[in-house]
Amino acid sequence: MGHSLLALRTACLCLALLGAIAQGQTLRVATLEWAPYVGSDLPGNGLASRILNEALALNGDKAELVFLPWQRALNETREGRFDALMPAYLSPDRSQDFYTSMPLLDSQLGFFRRRDRALPINPRDLDTLRPYRIGVVRGYVNQEGFDAADFLNKDVVSSDWQNLEKLLRGRIDLAVVDRYTGYQLLSQNAPALREQLEFVDPPLEVKPLYVLVPKKRAEGEALAASLDRGLRTLRRSGRLQQLIAEARLDTAMNSREVATHPLAEQLPATGDQHGAALTPRTPPDLLSWQASLL
Repeated sequence: MGHSLLALRTACLCLALLGAIAQGQTLRVATLEWAPYVGSDLPGNGLASRILNEALALNGDKAELVFLPWQRALNETREGRFDALMPAYLSPDRSQDFYTSMPLLDSQLGFFRRRDRALPINPRDLDTLRPYRIGVVRGYVNQEGFDAADFLNKDVVSSDWQNLEKLLRGRIDLAVVDRYTGYQLLSQNAPALREQLEFVDPPLEVKPLYVLVPKKRAEGEALAASLDRGLRTLRRSGRLQQLIAEARLDTAMNSREVATHPLAEQLPATGDQHGAALTPRTPPDLLSWQASLL
């Protein structure tokens, strides 16, 4: 009788464990309002969120996003109060505190300027930036050389939109913003004025966007490895490319930007009217890291 009860209890425990595994886990992920990659008002909470959740779903897991100011999100995740942080650039400092998987996608980080001034800068030559007031966001990692350039006149604010607004008002000369984020913010907040600003090519840097998993969490390394497997599966199946194409990030750009974009010949318009939407494609600059993963 005793052996039967023990066997029954063992069986019940196994069933309970299997049920828990089947249900997966809900991961608390710190993030920020950073359209078009992530946002509380965006469909599916944005492209980065959709990619993350599809990668997690392959292991039966899902993400609960917690929207916070960026510096707080970074600090609290570093301390292990969240399971992960995304989307984020990687830096040597962050590599000490976080595990990472393969990137979600790429971000084109660079400078916005007023079209009526067209300042003669070369984003890859920091000396050409010396005369200008440059808006940056507190706590953001930009390009390593730019961040270390103490000789530049950097004006620090708390959001990308604050910088774009100051640029429109002529209070700064340049704003460091992701290409698609900049045009998305202009479309949302000042659509009548977005033709006044332009993104300067080439980008300061094409930067991969990562999910950062804190090393202070005991299960952090295993979570990063699981996420990496999920993302690689999405890439190999073509689903990752499909998600990026469906997001139609290029539609956030203004008409002149589309015409002069280095990928313009690969992004044909679907109609002849002004500002026509672009055919869904996967711009290679959003997946530039893929070649190294083949």
